[in-house]
Amino acid sequence: MEQKQLTLWRPKGFFQWLLTGFSMVLTLLIAMITYAIFNTTNILSVVGFLGSIALYTPWFLLILTFFIIVLLILASWKKAKIAQFISTSLLLINVFLIIEPIIEMENYAKKENVQVSLYSHFFNKTEISSTFIKDIVYGKTTDGVELKLDMWPANEKFKNTRTPAVIKVHGGGWVEGSKASAPYWNQWLSELGFTVFDIEYRMPPQAGWKDEVADVKSAIGWVVEHADTYKIDPEKINLMGDSAGGNLAMLAAYSMGDTTLPPSTDVPSVPINTVINFYGPSDMTKFYQNNPSPGYVQNVMKEYIRGTPSQFPDRYQKLSPVNYIGEHTPPTIMFLGTSDSLVPTEQAIILDRELSKNNVSHEIYYLPKAEHVYDGVLGSLNTQITYEKLKVFLQKYNK
Repeated sequence: MEQKQLTLWRPKGFFQWLLTGFSMVLTLLIAMITYAIFNTTNILSVVGFLGSIALYTPWFLLILTFFIIVLLILASWKKAKIAQFISTSLLLINVFLIIEPIIEMENYAKKENVQVSLYSHFFNKTEISSTFIKDIVYGKTTDGVELKLDMWPANEKFKNTRTPAVIKVHGGGWVEGSKASAPYWNQWLSELGFTVFDIEYRMPPQAGWKDEVADVKSAIGWVVEHADTYKIDPEKINLMGDSAGGNLAMLAAYSMGDTTLPPSTDVPSVPINTVINFYGPSDMTKFYQNNPSPGYVQNVMKEYIRGTPSQFPDRYQKLSPVNYIGEHTPPTIMFLGTSDSLVPTEQAIILDRELSKNNVSHEIYYLPKAEHVYDGVLGSLNTQITYEKLKVFLQKYNK
């Protein structure tokens, strides 16, 4: 009897074997994705890469579900019992992988009193329609390098008033990236009534370890010096950055006036109104020592700082925003995904602790199942939560 049952399940013929083989491959693929979704994984690994795609792209698992359904139909047609059983199980698992993160995000939105749209999560379309002025030179370094920014004016309806400004610092691990990387944020901020200055800064091998934050400070000083030209309020300068840019935004704001981290050009020291940090690290030594993707993180940090914490402990201390937090630190908001494969939640916890210790007004949001650069998916539930929380924060401090 047992032998007969085994015979019934055993694939027969080319197509049954082929379908069984496909089901085995899909099983391995979904096992890796499942692990990565529920366990933060090294971005440079195959598992981490697949998990990042699944978390970053809402359509990925839907497309995978379609292929599983096709496999199930073919397996049923060809009576490939093993493939039928496996594809049925995979279909149930994949549906769970689609629904579970959505439920978690919606619950988080409800907890934070934010209305979100599931339709936008899958079907959002955002086009860049705003006009802006490109490549304005905001300074020239002693070695002749021109520092440039793009200026996005506030919406026309704000033309008769001085508007607050947002100076935006791009990410890229301190070694790459450009000011053109996230135009949707510039457009959103300009529609909200902010004049946006999206800046570039020097990076290795051209830049020394102090030069990146020095260029950010130069941009801040230049913007205030040209407040009349661009009709902005010099007392409402907000700094915003993502990833490495978030780190530099905090560092420039918190260390403002510190003579050991001066601007790269002759500009005044400027009090910062608020800091917006998207998944940027706050403690560089601990970030080097503890992160989900050491192969990537440690390499870019060594390139940026020119060595390890054991070689240059003072540099890592100097470039850590938490070491400058005090009673005059500006209000800060931070967003970090709980599934971020580069920056661990420890970095937000460290920042929260230091800001709380010094009675600095701040908000920190741990977005469920959100990867690094999650806001690149413009309509995702987590991005919708971010837009709403950031809007309220900016309006509170820029009245």
